[in-house]
Amino acid sequence: MKNHLFTILTLMLLLNVNVVIAQEDDSSRFNLMKAPIEKAARNAVWRTDFYICTGIAYAKSAGRTTDDFMKFVADTHVNTLNSIKGKGLEPIINLANFLITSYPDGTFEIISESPSTVKYKTNRPYISYFTKGYMVGVTIDEFEKCLWGHFKLMLKSLGIDFDYHIEGDFVEAEVTLME
Repeated sequence: MKNHLFTILTLMLLLNVNVVIAQEDDSSRFNLMKAPIEKAARNAVWRTDFYICTGIAYAKSAGRTTDDFMKFVADTHVNTLNSIKGKGLEPIINLANFLITSYPDGTFEIISESPSTVKYKTNRPYISYFTKGYMVGVTIDEFEKCLWGHFKLMLKSLGIDFDYHIEGDFVEAEVTLME
């Protein structure tokens, strides 16, 4: 009986030691590191643009156009702007600034402003994704048509007119409250 008790206690001790060692091994097998906020933000911006291109590529593969995908995105996301409806141009300008300056090299400059119109200029910080002329089969022209076009459609639903012009490395845009 004493031997059985000793054997059981020994086995329990060995089992506990193995569990403790296994737990230590599991946590030390990988050196998990948290990404710095700048790297995480850069990845999130790239991933969003990659998904835009993937959506355009999918639409094209299904016999649809960039315009079809752009309208789908605008119709799907327009409700995300409801909280700024009727609050003037400031939240729209802040949103545009946020979206562009989320890119590591994004620049945003207000050129002129009045109570009903704001003109601004941004660079095109996403063009580096298109060094081969395309990303997942989507050209820079298709990407920008969707990017700026869905913004235009969404703002229209808020009673704001949005016009943009791309020239060289810059986008000049104008937002105007419609009456």
